[in-house]
Amino acid sequence: MKTITQFSIGLALSLAICGVSRAQENIEIDSKYKTADTNNAVIEGRVSLPSGFAAERFAKITLRNTQVIISTRYSSKHGEFRFDNLSEGVYYLQADVPEFEPVEVKIALGRGITSEVNLQLRDKKLAYVYNTSRVVSVAELRQAVPDAARKEYQLGLKFVAKSDVTAAATHFQQAVTIYPEYLAARNDLGAQFLKLKRIDEAEKSFQLVLDKDPKNFNAKFNMGLVRIERKDYLDAISQLNQAIVIDSTRPVARLWLGVALLESGDLLSAERELTKALVMGGTECIAAQYHLARIYLSRGDIADASRAVRAYLDEAPKGEYANDAKELEKKLNQQSRN
Repeated sequence: MKTITQFSIGLALSLAICGVSRAQENIEIDSKYKTADTNNAVIEGRVSLPSGFAAERFAKITLRNTQVIISTRYSSKHGEFRFDNLSEGVYYLQADVPEFEPVEVKIALGRGITSEVNLQLRDKKLAYVYNTSRVVSVAELRQAVPDAARKEYQLGLKFVAKSDVTAAATHFQQAVTIYPEYLAARNDLGAQFLKLKRIDEAEKSFQLVLDKDPKNFNAKFNMGLVRIERKDYLDAISQLNQAIVIDSTRPVARLWLGVALLESGDLLSAERELTKALVMGGTECIAAQYHLARIYLSRGDIADASRAVRAYLDEAPKGEYANDAKELEKKLNQQSRN
């Protein structure tokens, strides 16, 4: 199994925010996911604070396409919003809340698709050097973390942004030594252990978080990754489904659910989840294209497989699956010539 922890939600990773890349304009929704009705797609979601916690306030939401503003409305007081009766196409969704930087995402919407979006605000006073896409639970927010532990945790995040796994783990370990109840630090320490293939220690870290906070999305998602590393795909499917119940707006959970379903042999369900991940996550979940190519090849759809693997290589020429994708493309080219 390839290294999977680059997608770990519990970390501040330097991945693209969903749908910001130019390549999303070229996402083509397969005809099998379209319906006869051209105006029945939906965009729904919520606005969250820089911490990841739901914005308990009204937010101005603007929906536009490449030419005009389609609709401007306000979210509910919990930051939730929904746009119905949309046609297939590329949309831009922007959230405006006083005292925060406006945030905008790009969405490639197919017919009949419901796209779930999380619009995460940015504080005007902070200079963000990494993507703060992690979800923060209520239990985490209520913790009275000592300043010394918080300082070690922030240092750990900086080393995560630099891809220095060992240094990051050292600072996260210091944080939990100072404050053993520090849920965020324990989760992110576990994520470093997962990258270092210290699977037992990673599992222990995530379980300690879940014992204190059973609805912690980060730990539940990461526990699913542990199960994938162990090739226990049925339990991975269970853990990832539970993570999606906690927060359905996080596309990487659907990506890895799709991978687990694929490895377990449930190709139809795997295709469904990988497609959802790609539509919701865009370039954040571009690996879904590679796995979809595997599915298409297994059923003899050479053209679809070729298109999917090429889409992956175009967007991630040095990605995690780049070498495997190149080999797969060679195989597909040979088969198409025969």
